[in-house]
Amino acid sequence: MNKYKLSTEDINKNYFHFTKKKNLSSINDKGLIPKIGFHAQAIEKTKKYFL
Repeated sequence: MNKYKLSTEDINKNYFHFTKKKNLSSINDKGLIPKIGFHAQAIEKTKKYFL
């Protein structure tokens, strides 16, 4: 996992995932696990993926 300093140019050219620092070791070990998180529980639940 790399740390990266964002620039204003990045907003239009990249995708980002934001998380709490306490989750970093789990993400580093297991990667991002596809599941509905706490803040997304009220949204539509049909299966899909986003690019």
